Amino acid sequence: MGSLSISRYTSPAGRECTLAAARLSGVNPSSTVLDMGCGYGEGACTLASEFRCKISAIDISDENIAFAQKMAVERHVSHLINFKVMDILKADYSTTPFELVLAEGGVLSFVGREKGIDTARSWLVPRGWFAFSDLIRLSENTPSEVLTIFEHASYRYETEKSYRQLISDAGFDVHFMSLVPPGGWDNYYAHMARRLDDKEGFFSDKRIKLAFHREIDVFYRLEAFRYIGYIFCIARARK
Repeated sequence: MGSLSISRYTSPAGRECTLAAARLSGVNPSSTVLDMGCGYGEGACTLASEFRCKISAIDISDENIAFAQKMAVERHVSHLINFKVMDILKADYSTTPFELVLAEGGVLSFVGREKGIDTARSWLVPRGWFAFSDLIRLSENTPSEVLTIFEHASYRYETEKSYRQLISDAGFDVHFMSLVPPGGWDNYYAHMARRLDDKEGFFSDKRIKLAFHREIDVFYRLEAFRYIGYIFCIARARK
Protein backbone atom coordinates (compact mmCIF):
# COMPACT_ATOMS: atom_id res chain seq x y z
CA MET A 1 0.00 0.00 0.00
CA GLY A 2 3.04 2.22 0.30
CA SER A 3 3.82 5.11 2.59
CA LEU A 4 0.82 7.02 3.89
CA SER A 5 0.87 10.79 3.53
CA ILE A 6 0.48 13.10 6.50
CA SER A 7 -3.09 14.37 6.75
CA ARG A 8 -5.87 15.11 9.22
CA TYR A 9 -6.71 11.44 9.67
CA THR A 10 -6.98 10.61 13.35
CA SER A 11 -5.79 7.02 13.00
CA PRO A 12 -2.82 5.18 11.43
CA ALA A 13 -5.06 4.17 8.51
CA GLY A 14 -5.09 7.11 6.10
CA ARG A 15 -6.05 8.37 2.67
CA GLU A 16 -4.84 5.31 0.76
CA CYS A 17 -7.10 3.04 2.80
CA THR A 18 -10.15 5.21 2.14
CA LEU A 19 -9.39 5.30 -1.57
CA ALA A 20 -8.84 1.53 -1.69
CA ALA A 21 -12.25 0.92 -0.11
CA ALA A 22 -13.95 3.18 -2.64
CA ARG A 23 -12.17 1.72 -5.64
CA LEU A 24 -12.77 -1.89 -4.67
CA SER A 25 -16.44 -1.21 -3.99
CA GLY A 26 -16.88 0.67 -7.27
CA VAL A 27 -17.85 4.06 -5.85
CA ASN A 28 -18.85 6.57 -8.55
CA PRO A 29 -20.81 9.85 -8.76
CA SER A 30 -24.13 8.01 -8.39
CA SER A 31 -23.03 6.16 -5.23
CA THR A 32 -24.11 6.90 -1.69
CA VAL A 33 -21.63 6.45 1.16
CA LEU A 34 -21.93 6.65 4.95
CA ASP A 35 -18.95 7.64 7.11
CA MET A 36 -19.63 6.36 10.65
CA GLY A 37 -17.66 8.42 13.14
CA CYS A 38 -16.22 10.78 10.54
CA GLY A 39 -13.87 12.63 12.91
CA TYR A 40 -12.45 15.73 11.22
CA GLY A 41 -14.01 14.73 7.90
CA GLU A 42 -10.82 13.82 6.08
CA GLY A 43 -12.22 10.55 4.73
CA ALA A 44 -15.51 12.08 3.61
CA CYS A 45 -13.76 14.99 1.91
CA THR A 46 -11.32 12.63 0.20
CA LEU A 47 -14.13 10.53 -1.27
CA ALA A 48 -16.14 13.57 -2.35
CA SER A 49 -13.09 15.10 -4.03
CA GLU A 50 -12.01 11.93 -5.82
CA PHE A 51 -15.33 10.31 -6.74
CA ARG A 52 -17.94 13.12 -6.55
CA CYS A 53 -20.26 10.74 -4.68
CA LYS A 54 -22.93 11.70 -2.15
CA ILE A 55 -21.83 11.20 1.45
CA SER A 56 -23.55 11.21 4.83
CA ALA A 57 -21.02 11.74 7.62
CA ILE A 58 -21.90 11.47 11.31
CA ASP A 59 -19.92 11.97 14.50
CA ILE A 60 -20.90 12.39 18.14
CA SER A 61 -18.59 15.41 18.56
CA ASP A 62 -19.96 18.81 17.54
CA GLU A 63 -16.37 20.11 17.52
CA ASN A 64 -15.38 17.47 14.97
CA ILE A 65 -18.38 18.19 12.77
CA ALA A 66 -17.74 21.94 12.84
CA PHE A 67 -14.13 21.35 11.77
CA ALA A 68 -15.22 18.91 9.05
CA GLN A 69 -17.80 21.30 7.63
CA LYS A 70 -15.22 24.06 7.41
CA MET A 71 -12.74 21.77 5.67
CA ALA A 72 -15.39 20.61 3.19
CA VAL A 73 -16.07 24.24 2.24
CA GLU A 74 -12.35 24.90 1.80
CA ARG A 75 -12.05 21.85 -0.47
CA HIS A 76 -15.17 22.78 -2.46
CA VAL A 77 -17.06 19.58 -1.67
CA SER A 78 -19.54 20.80 0.96
CA HIS A 79 -22.44 20.33 -1.47
CA LEU A 80 -21.66 16.60 -1.66
CA ILE A 81 -21.47 15.87 2.07
CA ASN A 82 -24.19 15.97 4.70
CA PHE A 83 -22.44 16.29 8.06
CA LYS A 84 -24.49 15.64 11.17
CA VAL A 85 -23.79 15.50 14.91
CA MET A 86 -25.23 12.14 15.89
CA ASP A 87 -24.67 9.12 18.12
CA ILE A 88 -24.12 6.16 15.78
CA LEU A 89 -26.13 3.85 18.02
CA LYS A 90 -29.12 6.21 17.91
CA ALA A 91 -29.06 6.73 14.15
CA ASP A 92 -31.23 4.79 11.68
CA TYR A 93 -30.48 4.61 7.97
CA SER A 94 -32.31 1.34 7.32
CA THR A 95 -34.74 3.01 4.90
CA THR A 96 -32.00 4.81 2.95
CA PRO A 97 -29.22 2.21 2.66
CA PHE A 98 -25.76 2.88 1.26
CA GLU A 99 -23.45 1.16 -1.21
CA LEU A 100 -20.47 1.67 1.10
CA VAL A 101 -20.26 2.19 4.85
CA LEU A 102 -16.96 3.34 6.36
CA ALA A 103 -16.01 2.91 10.01
CA GLU A 104 -12.50 4.28 10.24
CA GLY A 105 -10.38 5.39 13.17
CA GLY A 106 -11.30 2.61 15.60
CA VAL A 107 -14.94 3.70 15.90
CA LEU A 108 -16.04 0.05 16.19
CA SER A 109 -14.10 -0.33 19.44
CA PHE A 110 -15.85 2.71 20.90
CA VAL A 111 -19.42 1.74 19.96
CA GLY A 112 -18.92 -2.00 20.47
CA ARG A 113 -17.61 -4.17 17.65
CA GLU A 114 -20.48 -6.63 17.23
CA LYS A 115 -23.08 -3.88 17.56
CA GLY A 116 -21.20 -1.57 15.20
CA ILE A 117 -20.71 -4.25 12.54
CA ASP A 118 -24.35 -5.36 12.73
CA THR A 119 -25.48 -1.74 12.51
CA ALA A 120 -23.35 -1.14 9.42
CA ARG A 121 -24.75 -4.33 7.86
CA SER A 122 -28.33 -3.13 8.40
CA TRP A 123 -27.57 0.14 6.57
CA LEU A 124 -26.21 -1.45 3.40
CA VAL A 125 -27.90 -2.24 0.12
CA PRO A 126 -27.88 -5.94 -0.87
CA ARG A 127 -24.28 -6.99 -1.58
CA GLY A 128 -23.09 -3.64 -0.21
CA TRP A 129 -19.56 -2.96 1.02
CA PHE A 130 -18.19 -2.27 4.50
CA ALA A 131 -14.69 -0.95 5.25
CA PHE A 132 -13.18 -0.33 8.66
CA SER A 133 -9.91 0.20 10.50
CA ASP A 134 -9.25 -0.64 14.13
CA LEU A 135 -6.65 -1.65 16.68
CA ILE A 136 -5.88 -5.35 17.14
CA ARG A 137 -3.59 -7.26 19.46
CA LEU A 138 -0.67 -9.00 17.73
CA SER A 139 0.96 -10.83 20.60
CA GLU A 140 -0.05 -12.62 23.79
CA ASN A 141 3.21 -11.41 25.34
CA THR A 142 2.41 -7.71 25.22
CA PRO A 143 4.07 -5.54 27.92
CA SER A 144 1.56 -4.30 30.47
CA GLU A 145 2.58 -0.68 29.83
CA VAL A 146 1.62 -1.06 26.18
CA LEU A 147 -1.71 -2.68 27.04
CA THR A 148 -2.47 0.10 29.51
CA ILE A 149 -1.66 2.93 27.09
CA PHE A 150 -4.04 1.46 24.51
CA GLU A 151 -6.76 0.86 27.12
CA HIS A 152 -6.94 -2.88 26.54
CA ALA A 153 -8.75 -3.32 29.87
CA SER A 154 -11.62 -1.19 28.55
CA TYR A 155 -11.82 -2.38 24.95
CA ARG A 156 -10.31 -5.89 24.99
CA TYR A 157 -8.87 -5.76 21.50
CA GLU A 158 -9.53 -8.50 18.99
CA THR A 159 -6.88 -10.46 17.12
CA GLU A 160 -6.99 -10.71 13.33
CA LYS A 161 -8.52 -14.18 13.66
CA SER A 162 -11.28 -13.11 16.04
CA TYR A 163 -12.06 -10.01 13.94
CA ARG A 164 -12.41 -12.17 10.84
CA GLN A 165 -14.88 -14.33 12.75
CA LEU A 166 -16.93 -11.29 13.82
CA ILE A 167 -17.11 -10.10 10.21
CA SER A 168 -18.14 -13.54 8.95
CA ASP A 169 -20.77 -13.99 11.67
CA ALA A 170 -22.34 -10.66 10.63
CA GLY A 171 -22.83 -11.90 7.07
CA PHE A 172 -19.77 -10.45 5.34
CA ASP A 173 -17.03 -11.96 3.20
CA VAL A 174 -13.60 -10.37 3.62
CA HIS A 175 -12.17 -9.20 0.30
CA PHE A 176 -9.08 -7.48 1.71
CA MET A 177 -7.47 -7.33 5.14
CA SER A 178 -4.04 -6.01 6.04
CA LEU A 179 -2.07 -4.35 8.79
CA VAL A 180 -1.42 -0.68 8.21
CA PRO A 181 2.33 -0.24 7.54
CA PRO A 182 4.62 1.47 10.11
CA GLY A 183 4.52 4.73 8.14
CA GLY A 184 0.85 5.01 9.00
CA TRP A 185 1.68 5.15 12.71
CA ASP A 186 4.34 7.80 12.06
CA ASN A 187 1.86 9.95 10.13
CA TYR A 188 -0.78 9.54 12.82
CA TYR A 189 1.53 10.56 15.65
CA ALA A 190 2.94 13.45 13.61
CA HIS A 191 -0.62 14.74 13.24
CA MET A 192 -1.32 14.24 16.94
CA ALA A 193 1.89 16.05 17.88
CA ARG A 194 0.81 19.07 15.80
CA ARG A 195 -2.60 19.10 17.44
CA LEU A 196 -1.01 19.16 20.91
CA ASP A 197 -0.04 22.76 20.17
CA ASP A 198 -3.73 23.74 19.96
CA LYS A 199 -4.73 26.58 22.27
CA GLU A 200 -8.45 25.76 22.20
CA GLY A 201 -10.69 22.77 21.65
CA PHE A 202 -10.22 19.12 22.61
CA PHE A 203 -6.43 19.07 22.35
CA SER A 204 -5.98 22.20 24.47
CA ASP A 205 -6.90 20.25 27.61
CA LYS A 206 -3.75 19.60 29.68
CA ARG A 207 -4.92 16.07 30.50
CA ILE A 208 -5.35 15.26 26.82
CA LYS A 209 -1.91 16.67 26.03
CA LEU A 210 -0.35 14.59 28.80
CA ALA A 211 -2.15 11.42 27.70
CA PHE A 212 -1.00 11.74 24.08
CA HIS A 213 2.56 12.65 25.07
CA ARG A 214 2.64 9.49 27.19
CA GLU A 215 1.15 7.36 24.40
CA ILE A 216 3.69 8.59 21.86
CA ASP A 217 6.53 7.96 24.32
CA VAL A 218 5.39 4.40 25.07
CA PHE A 219 4.74 3.60 21.42
CA TYR A 220 8.26 4.44 20.28
CA ARG A 221 10.19 3.59 23.45
CA LEU A 222 8.71 0.08 23.72
CA GLU A 223 8.18 -0.42 19.97
CA ALA A 224 4.47 -0.99 20.55
CA PHE A 225 3.94 -1.76 16.85
CA ARG A 226 5.36 -5.21 17.65
CA TYR A 227 2.41 -5.92 19.92
CA ILE A 228 -0.48 -3.72 18.79
CA GLY A 229 -1.43 -3.40 15.13
CA TYR A 230 -3.88 -1.35 13.12
CA ILE A 231 -5.93 -3.45 10.75
CA PHE A 232 -7.73 -2.28 7.62
CA CYS A 233 -10.50 -4.42 6.16
CA ILE A 234 -12.83 -4.28 3.15
CA ALA A 235 -15.74 -6.72 3.27
CA ARG A 236 -18.87 -7.34 1.24
CA ALA A 237 -22.30 -8.40 2.43
CA ARG A 238 -23.26 -11.88 1.25
CA LYS A 239 -26.77 -10.73 0.32
